[in-house]
Amino acid sequence: MKADETQCNQIAHTNVKLLNASKHGRGKYQKVFDARKHRLRGLWERNGTFYGQLTITNPGTGAKAVRRVRLEDKGGHPVTTTPQAVAVLNKLKGQREDDTLKITPKHTPTLSEYGKTYIARLEQLSSNAGNAKRPGTIRLEKTLLRSLETNLGERRLREITTGMFRDHVAARIKDGVSARYANLERNTLRNILKSAIEDKIITTLPAFKRLKEIKTSRRCLTTAEIESVASAAKSAPITGQMVCDFILLMAFSGGRWAETLRLRWQDVDFKEKQLHFGMDGLSKNGERRAVDFNSRLEKHLGEMLKRRVPDNEFLFPSPKRNDHKNFHAVTFNMTIRTARVTAGVKDFTCHLCRHYFASMALMSKVDIHTVASWLGHKDNGVLLAKTYSHLLNEHKREQAQRVNF
Repeated sequence: MKADETQCNQIAHTNVKLLNASKHGRGKYQKVFDARKHRLRGLWERNGTFYGQLTITNPGTGAKAVRRVRLEDKGGHPVTTTPQAVAVLNKLKGQREDDTLKITPKHTPTLSEYGKTYIARLEQLSSNAGNAKRPGTIRLEKTLLRSLETNLGERRLREITTGMFRDHVAARIKDGVSARYANLERNTLRNILKSAIEDKIITTLPAFKRLKEIKTSRRCLTTAEIESVASAAKSAPITGQMVCDFILLMAFSGGRWAETLRLRWQDVDFKEKQLHFGMDGLSKNGERRAVDFNSRLEKHLGEMLKRRVPDNEFLFPSPKRNDHKNFHAVTFNMTIRTARVTAGVKDFTCHLCRHYFASMALMSKVDIHTVASWLGHKDNGVLLAKTYSHLLNEHKREQAQRVNF
């Protein structure tokens, strides 16, 4: 009985020693040995991850420093076997001899930390002209950064790999996020990491694969549907007539909703019969364009001129007259959402007005290059040909009959 008890105590004592040893060794670098129990110089292991020890010379000061670098495969994943670790370490040594070795700084900020710096820099540059991003784009990147932070926020920039982002995307898709939104997150992450490379915080940009987006074809609204939504919006208090005018103006000119809201009366040239978009330099591509009057556009602008607010230069002045005496309305989303339900056109959007204009112009036999210039496309009609091929086929068949040999 005593012998059994003694043996149990010895086993328990041994287990405690092993447990204490594992706790003591946790987080420490351990030497790595090959199959013959020979020490592999420069190779270390910590918590199941292999590290290579290299002496690196600072090109600026000439000072030498010893660094332990995590050994990764081509995909950015940590190697899992000793032979793989040896191969990667030898490759790094070869790059060091060729002066092509790039090692990230030992301490890099997390995505959340550097993301704040990145956004602050964008906001600082937004006040300047040139290549600065627009406020709306910065707001979108802020939102996308918050989405990225759910899974990657506490990761240091040098630790973010292709596999990590793939796992993040899988989690986001599982939560119901669309492929397009996931691709926008990808673009924002790339922008942040590119900025970190410029700041010499990291040296390489992981390859993040885009998801394939399934694009649904947009249907063409009818004239009756456009007018019914506009009429339903007219009953809204305060801004009813303005929203009605806004919908019809987009439908008759092909303007984007944001640039249409910013239109000034000086952009309307009744003498030359043209409506000018982008005169404020804030259009999508930063360029100006002119849309020639058609009969409906000219008539509609004439009716709007009769209702012009005398102390405001915008076609759609802000309803907050006390605070913004000379500023345009920001959005009509609430009124439009109510109006499309009332009119029974639940899939109505402002962008469909732009598609309506393009469809009507093409079906009216206006050449594709002219329509592209009205819409502000810089591809000379390539996008129109792809998007409206179902309308252009009939047009091409008719044009073929005009060929005279």
